[in-house]
Amino acid sequence: MVEERKLDVRTMGDNLRKARVAKGLTQTEIANRLDISVTAYQKIETGKTHIINEHYAQCAKELDISLYNLVNGDQPEEVDLRKFEEAKVEYLSRIEQLSDKIADLESTIRDKEKIIQTQELLIEHLQK
Repeated sequence: MVEERKLDVRTMGDNLRKARVAKGLTQTEIANRLDISVTAYQKIETGKTHIINEHYAQCAKELDISLYNLVNGDQPEEVDLRKFEEAKVEYLSRIEQLSDKIADLESTIRDKEKIIQTQELLIEHLQK
């Protein structure tokens, strides 16, 4: 299970710095891409100031990382595809069973409607 964390400006700044360095970019290059001053960007990386909302996605895009990774610095747990496939097969089987049951119930309803229709005709005929 992915652990929920509060947004921490220092962690986010560290994540920005790590991603920037991994991409071989300077603070000046990123600041220019975000259209902010180098000083403003440095304050974001050092955790002295918050990144403004409009820059979250832009930073992630410029650094080629997910927003999750930008905020948390790691990736969420990997999904066990085998378990997913097993659950999918189980759900599809259950859906098929329920579809068959619905078809049976619809057939029963049609049969009962025919009986009712026949009885209504009989009553109508007897009343004449």
